Amino acid sequence: MQLVSIEVWTEGWYWDAGTSDTIHIDLHGSVNDLSFVLGSSFPAGSIVKVDYPTEKSLGNVHCIELSTDGEDWWWPRSLKIFLDGEETNFYNTFAQKLSTNDADSSPIMWMCKQGLQTCSIEAETSTVRHAGSDGIVLMSYIYGTKGATMTGIFDNSELDDFEKGKSDKFEFTDMKNMGTIKCIALRVLVGDDSWLFNNMTVTCGSKVKTFANSNSEWLSTDSREGLTFLKLCD
Repeated sequence: MQLVSIEVWTEGWYWDAGTSDTIHIDLHGSVNDLSFVLGSSFPAGSIVKVDYPTEKSLGNVHCIELSTDGEDWWWPRSLKIFLDGEETNFYNTFAQKLSTNDADSSPIMWMCKQGLQTCSIEAETSTVRHAGSDGIVLMSYIYGTKGATMTGIFDNSELDDFEKGKSDKFEFTDMKNMGTIKCIALRVLVGDDSWLFNNMTVTCGSKVKTFANSNSEWLSTDSREGLTFLKLCD
């Protein structure tokens, strides 16, 4: 008998991002697959831990599948799986929502492990007036000589990120090995505030690259205040 432990992080920007519908999960491992009910209480902004005992040997879990029969809209941010002493992170890289009754949602969602690399992103917020932000949600794509990988959402839950004049570091495990880092692209998902940063340093394994926001581009969901998408390359 072994214990599968899962930490489920639900997005907190929208008050209705959580769900009380029943969510099912399928774990796809290198040896066996495992299906069970993940739960039915995932409030917005919460981190919920679920334990499930099983006699199955799963091996390395490489993908997970979430599904629902309910109409309640749910936005899972990420899932962290603890199994056999190993921790694996799965990120909702396309910011999908789970529901049977929403034009922007799907009743089934897949998240897969991208690789074995750990990447960190350190962002320095500008010191100009209103540069900081308390209301922006963004993620990134990192490009290299061997391909690209997608991070989760930039957020340290225990800290107040994106404060004026301060630096924040965000770490993402289970990323793809991209070789030499060439570009980073930032995508704003939701928010009611703009943000201006000076530079961003990407570290993936032994590879390090700093990208300067040379044109002082603001990021925002409002096109009058900034860009929803920004790509910086060396």
